[in-house]
Amino acid sequence: MRRRKDGSMFTVVKYIFFFFNVLIWLLGCGLLAVGIWMQVNKGPYMAILPSHSFLSATALCIAAGAIILIVGFCGCCGALVENQCMLVAYFVFVFVIFGLEVAITVLGFSNKDQIRSTAEQELTYSIEHVTSTKIEKTHQEGVLAMIDTIQQDLQCCGMNNYTDWYTIGNLSKGEAIPSSCCIYKGENCGKSSSLRFYKRGCLKEIEYWFLQNMYVLGIVALLVGVVQISAMVAAVALFCCLRTDDYL
Repeated sequence: MRRRKDGSMFTVVKYIFFFFNVLIWLLGCGLLAVGIWMQVNKGPYMAILPSHSFLSATALCIAAGAIILIVGFCGCCGALVENQCMLVAYFVFVFVIFGLEVAITVLGFSNKDQIRSTAEQELTYSIEHVTSTKIEKTHQEGVLAMIDTIQQDLQCCGMNNYTDWYTIGNLSKGEAIPSSCCIYKGENCGKSSSLRFYKRGCLKEIEYWFLQNMYVLGIVALLVGVVQISAMVAAVALFCCLRTDDYL
């Protein structure tokens, strides 16, 4: 390790940067472990977009965990062993991730109608998928878990209302709809009177949830952006110090 006569500021930045990336690395390890556990024990659990089976909570956890782990590792090693190549790699990774986040945000705001249409198609497909007699039950469990979570948390039923389980789905009149539609949970509540089901459709509730939490999502996105920019600035500062030392 290099010795510097006036390196107190460098040392402070270096170790703050190192410990920050240790936390990032541990977060990546945790996400990766959860993803692997879900894959082994749950299979493709909780589909995010049911028509795209690869977009499951399992796959996203594994992918996100692996990326975060690699980024954190580059940051830790770059700071601790004062490796310029790893600091450059760290900067590039964080910059690309930041750029993708900005691009997704811009596309999201500029294509709101298309996103709504996609959400409508996915909900329709989900209801058809979990009520089809042609699809194996094990292939329906992940999609049904996603629907149950939405219906329970948002207190809604179907896409527009509970009748979608009969008109869009393959259920016959009198068959039980998912118990997550029931206001009061109980055995065979899915066969109850319609008065016991949530009246609101999930499509409008999802839209309302996003509108209601827009400020919170914006603040979270802003904080994440500030942290990413700070990490990139710290990586560049460390790189420049090491570069200047080598030159001198």
